Amino acid sequence: HSTGHPPPRRAANVGSLLLTPQENECLFGYLGRKCATLCSAVVQVYVADRSCSWVKRCCGVACLVKDNPQRSYFIRVFDIKEGKTMFEQELYHSFSISSSRPYFISFAGDTCQIGLNFASEEEAKRFRAAINDLLNRRQRKTGHWKRTNRPHVMCRISWTRTLRHCIILHLFRFKVRKRNISLSGSLPDARVSLLTD
Repeated sequence: HSTGHPPPRRAANVGSLLLTPQENECLFGYLGRKCATLCSAVVQVYVADRSCSWVKRCCGVACLVKDNPQRSYFIRVFDIKEGKTMFEQELYHSFSISSSRPYFISFAGDTCQIGLNFASEEEAKRFRAAINDLLNRRQRKTGHWKRTNRPHVMCRISWTRTLRHCIILHLFRFKVRKRNISLSGSLPDARVSLLTD
């Protein structure tokens, strides 16, 4: 009865380099039914206001999630210890990312500019590549994305330049650098608040 072809498989989950195998399995369990993460990374989430101040919103593990029931893609940040979704952003039709530093990406969120501050430059590189690959594939298959442009994207144009200066002035305080820095050294509060013992 075999046709010689392997059965179709769901996309394999891609975990974080900074988590243990057990922690990654725990993370995968939080994704939900018929959801898969194309890339995962330990991050701090920042929101930027009009006065050019980055404010830390939360820490967690960011996942680039393919949500099959919703037929869309999301950036979701999970609290590993509690299993809660700390942050969510759908990749809407005109979604794009900026990367002013190897360890930092930003994008227009639903109400303001959002920044992801990565604990590992290697994870930042992989996450950025995964998003760009997804966006490139989307360009070739326009019409498969259900959401259209969002109004907040317009405001991004007027103050992106200001935010770029903001990143230069403020981000270095957080000292997130090379991938060989330990997790506890990169994100002082991350190990306690995010990860299981």
